[in-house]
Amino acid sequence: MSYLYKNEFEDIYQGDVGNIAKVIDPDSIFDTKLMYVAGGTFNGYCYKDYNNFKNNPDEVCYIAECCFDTDTLFVDYVNENKEKLIEEGGLATANSIKEEVKNCLIHDEYYYEYQENDVVHTIEAKKFDEKLINKIANIVFDVVDWQTTQGYIYEADWCEVIEDFYEEKLKDKGMEI
Repeated sequence: MSYLYKNEFEDIYQGDVGNIAKVIDPDSIFDTKLMYVAGGTFNGYCYKDYNNFKNNPDEVCYIAECCFDTDTLFVDYVNENKEKLIEEGGLATANSIKEEVKNCLIHDEYYYEYQENDVVHTIEAKKFDEKLINKIANIVFDVVDWQTTQGYIYEADWCEVIEDFYEEKLKDKGMEI
């Protein structure tokens, strides 16, 4: 995959993969339009914006390789069709990743059990701590590098992350595990 235009913006965050570039070609009908540029990763190409993930949870922070396969991806088009593209799976915002994590955990019926005073308690996925959802969303965003975020979320086994999170949380509260 190659692109004719290089991003000249100064604010590229160190962890970012891909960028946004302006089409500068007076002979093109796309002159001065902004487009997403996929960056190369070990496994393929994607667009990943850590700034949006951390600070603008409703803005596009991740675009999977499949979105770049057919045509140029313009920022205006993405903004106008964001909900549809998120639904189709190739695009993600921080909030859409968190929603997908919640859906996965409930759909796959994750839970956490612990014992307190000889009574076994169960925390069901729908009652999981928001900090746990954020932790998993951070893992997803850090790890995913070409596929859809939904694909990665549903492929991963989150049992160990859930167990570690609640063991630490209950330990901090002074409860026996």
